[in-house]
Amino acid sequence: MPLLFHPRRSRPNRRGWWLLMWMLLLHAAPPIGWLPLDGAPWVGQARADDGDDGGDGDDGSASDGGASSAGSDAGTGGQDTDPGPRVPELPVQADGFSATELIALDPSPAALQRAAQWGARVVETSVQAGLGVRVVRLRLPQGIDARTALAVTNERDPGVFDLHHFYQLDQAEAAGCEGASCEPMQRMDWPAANARCGRGQTIGIVDSGVNTGLSALRGADLRVRRFVTDANATTDASHGTAVATLLVGQPGAGLPGLLPRASLRAAEPFFRLPSGTLVADALGLVKSLDWLVGNGAGVIGMSLTGPPNRVLQAAIERVQARGVLVVASVGNGGRNAAPAHPAALDGVLGATALSADLRIYWRANQGDTVDFALPGVALPAPDAEGIVRPRSGTSYAVPFLVAQLSQSLHEGLLSRADWQGGRAVPVTDLGAAGRDPVFGWGLPKVAVRCG
Repeated sequence: MPLLFHPRRSRPNRRGWWLLMWMLLLHAAPPIGWLPLDGAPWVGQARADDGDDGGDGDDGSASDGGASSAGSDAGTGGQDTDPGPRVPELPVQADGFSATELIALDPSPAALQRAAQWGARVVETSVQAGLGVRVVRLRLPQGIDARTALAVTNERDPGVFDLHHFYQLDQAEAAGCEGASCEPMQRMDWPAANARCGRGQTIGIVDSGVNTGLSALRGADLRVRRFVTDANATTDASHGTAVATLLVGQPGAGLPGLLPRASLRAAEPFFRLPSGTLVADALGLVKSLDWLVGNGAGVIGMSLTGPPNRVLQAAIERVQARGVLVVASVGNGGRNAAPAHPAALDGVLGATALSADLRIYWRANQGDTVDFALPGVALPAPDAEGIVRPRSGTSYAVPFLVAQLSQSLHEGLLSRADWQGGRAVPVTDLGAAGRDPVFGWGLPKVAVRCG
C-alpha cells in the first residue's frame, strides 16, 4: 500500500541538521520559557473541549482511562488487565503529543539507522498483523524536542515518521437529568420492543474503561481489553461505561441499550498524563483497531478527537479496506473549530449531537466532517459507579450512529455504500435541504425491525 503522505522530496536542509547537532551537543532540554522561531510553545497544546466547567477528560469529572499494552481476552463480561512490559514513567508533557517520542509507519532499516545516528532509540516495534501495519516507537535523546526531530527525519525519510499524537474523548456534562432513558431511542423511531436488537452482530468501540459489573451490563456479551504503555497509568471508566450502556444496556435494568443482544468489544487505550488529562496515543489507537477487527467488529465507534496522524490514518484505511465502517465524533470545538480527526478522514462517518428539541449541540464542530446528527445532549447514562448523570457531547452521538449502522446492515436495509454516500439513508432533514455543515444529512431514521 502506498504511503499516505507524499511530501515533495528536497535536498537535505543543512540548517536543520546543524540545529539538531547543536542541540545534541548541548545535551539538555531548552530552558524553561524558550520558544521556537515561530513563537509557538515547544510542545503542542491540543486539548479537546471537556465540559462546560472546563474540567478534564470528557465529562467534566474524572473521565475514563485505561492501562496496559497487551494481554489475553478475559471472555464474555470479563476485562483483560495484562499490563505488558513496564516502561519508565514519562516526563511531564503537554497534551497534544509526546514531547519525547516519534512513531514511524513501516520504516526501512536505513531510516531507523539514520535516526539512531543522532540518538533516537527504538523502544517498541508493534506489528498489527490484522491490519498489515508495523509501527515503531522511538525515544528521543535528551535535549531534542519532538517537532525538531520530526522536521529532520522528514528531510531524509518523508512520509515515514510522525509525532506521537494524543487523542481525547468528546463529552461535556450538563446540570440535571431530564427525560426517560428511552426518549433518545424514540426520537430515532427505534423499535420500542428492542430486546432482540443486535442479534448476530459484533460491534466495537475505542473508549475508556468499562465497569463490566454494572447492573445494566450484567448479562451483556461484553469484552474489554486495555492498550496503553505505562502499566501504572491511572484509569477511569466513566465515559466508556456510559457509551457501553447506551449500546448494550440490558432490558429490565432501567437503562436499556440500543443493541442489547450485540457482542460488544471495547478497546481501552486511554490513560492520564501527569497533567491529569485523559488521552490515548496514536499507537494505542492502532492496536485497538487491530484487535477490534480481529474480533469481527463490523462497525467501530471512536468517541474521540485529535490531530491528523499518518500512522492512524493508515490503520483506519486498512480497517475500511476490510469492509468495516468507522464512526467518529466530530468534536466539541465549536462552529469555527478546525476539522477533528479521525472524523475528518475519508470514509469515516462523523456524528454530531442533537438535543431533545432537535437543536444542534452548541459546542459541536461544523463543516464537511459532519455526516449525521443524533441524540447527544443531556443523555441519562451511568458513570463507573452506576450513578446516572446527564451526558452531553458529540461523543455520545457515536453509539446511536453505530447502532443504526449495525442493525440496518444486518437486516439488509442499507449497504455500506449507502451510509457513506448519505443520500439513500432515510433522515429527518434538520437544516438546509440536503447535506449541510451543521446537521450533515440529518437525523437518520432507518425502519429497523430487530425481529
